[in-house]
Amino acid sequence: MQFYFRPILSALLLLFISCEYLGDGDDESDDEPVVVPVTLYKTGNDDITTTPIGGVCMMGGRTENDNAMRWFLERAQGGDVLVMRASGSDGYNDYFYEELVVTINSVETIVFEGATEDASIIDKIDAAEAIWFAGGDQEKYIDYWKDNEIEVALQRAIDRNIVIGGTSAGMAILGEFVWTGVEIVTDFLTVPYLDNVITDTHFSERDRMERLQGFITTTGARGVAADEYTAICVDPDGLASVYGEIEEDDIAFFITADLQVTEVKGMPNGENTFDLADW
Repeated sequence: MQFYFRPILSALLLLFISCEYLGDGDDESDDEPVVVPVTLYKTGNDDITTTPIGGVCMMGGRTENDNAMRWFLERAQGGDVLVMRASGSDGYNDYFYEELVVTINSVETIVFEGATEDASIIDKIDAAEAIWFAGGDQEKYIDYWKDNEIEVALQRAIDRNIVIGGTSAGMAILGEFVWTGVEIVTDFLTVPYLDNVITDTHFSERDRMERLQGFITTTGARGVAADEYTAICVDPDGLASVYGEIEEDDIAFFITADLQVTEVKGMPNGENTFDLADW
């Protein structure tokens, strides 16, 4: 991943939101402050409302493909981008806000250190025109976000047609079936064209074809996988454009439930495509 550190643009906001715990009795010693387990980094302006175009961007887990990330940002229509992660810091803020030369209003990164349903975090999800899930540990994402108000807010955002995406662990949570590293779970997010799909990343580099085929055989799902420097950008009509470098073996893989594999070579402008609406 690309990291850019420009302290003039990037402001570190440590969020310590305290609220009063009301016990059963009148003893004031029962009152305990509650600290929301997140850290916030904000770059840009106060929230505005735009009409996003929608779509899904999935990346295979190494350095982001700049053209695919421009595709992602442009679909926010100049709005506000929210980055959600469970480790790291503000590596995306200046990259999204300045380096890609796409006009957006703001980038805010939330680093989760535990589960929370704090209303201020829900408000940030509700205000975003684009949401990006960073790499890391998808088991933490499931532990922190599934079956609570974060999941509800994320689904609400998808349903209002924001553009959504992620890399590595962030791509892993976008299919209907999610491999957490321990087990396969379902009933998390419902993302357009990724129903009955399990995703995989770092694919050729970590020789994961046999593993993914095993997941498909176990679940009856289809598979969508990406090599490390490959991006798959799916528009609202289900057309998946595959981004990569001409001189490299940057490949996306689309695997049916009966294990038929289609490979699509990534290209700089995403000119090679696969139709997820007619799969």
